[in-house]
Amino acid sequence: MRSRGVGRVLAAAAALVLALGTGGCRRKHVPVDAAPELAYPACGDAGAGEPGVRVAGARLRAGRRSPDRSATESFELRRTSCGYTLSGRDEGGLAATDYEVRYDADLTPIWAWRRTTLATSKRPDGNADTRRYELRTADVFIKRRDASGEVTLEKLLPGGRMRVPEGAHLAAVVTPGRGGMTAWLKRARLPVGGKTYDLVLDVRELVESLELGKLERGPDQVEPDYARRVRVYTYFGRDTVFADDDDVVIGDLSGLRPSEAVQGPAPAPVPTFEPPDPAHTP
Repeated sequence: MRSRGVGRVLAAAAALVLALGTGGCRRKHVPVDAAPELAYPACGDAGAGEPGVRVAGARLRAGRRSPDRSATESFELRRTSCGYTLSGRDEGGLAATDYEVRYDADLTPIWAWRRTTLATSKRPDGNADTRRYELRTADVFIKRRDASGEVTLEKLLPGGRMRVPEGAHLAAVVTPGRGGMTAWLKRARLPVGGKTYDLVLDVRELVESLELGKLERGPDQVEPDYARRVRVYTYFGRDTVFADDDDVVIGDLSGLRPSEAVQGPAPAPVPTFEPPDPAHTP
């Protein structure tokens, strides 16, 4: 599981310095003076506030074998009249990230949003860093409002270790935490031993990437914590999650487990500060 809390903040800061200082090959952020300002995705007469029907979701937290006992997350996937909405919150140590991704009826992502706040902040907004990702255009555009209130616009170009085929279309968004992988798993519908290479927007860190990512399904296995067989998926060749028979993420290789299955008190929640507002921020 990716480090959270202090480790996550330090790692993200280091990645940001490296990317800005070297112009690394994986991330290609191009500042722009203007970007498309499309409306928040809505389903016609149902409007932007359509709640939809819950089709998947879970609350997960660090189990006895997890290296970061402060890690918790919750997520849900809801089906609307024109697609799906994935929303979630990832907490750990000093920070929390809220996110939302909108999909069409085929679980192709069309819009995304994330907000990171600091647990120790004294401000009402939690020193929020808020970003919106427009995916309905030919290019991926990012609108960001940082903790100081400065708004910047960027175009994100494909990069990464593998060449992105000409004309490739975005197929998945990898969010903070693990639960957001549920949408990619359900879209891919891989058999045991199957794999797919998709264009993926990875928004887990402070510096995003747009790259070709490999998702593969390994043999099902019995995990003692579940007392049942689980599906095993690995993405980007290094991160492994467990899913149930409906491809809903229920844990990972590093010890993240369903909250109700973990003994002992849950970690203290990170303050929410102002309620998340994907439709109107940044």
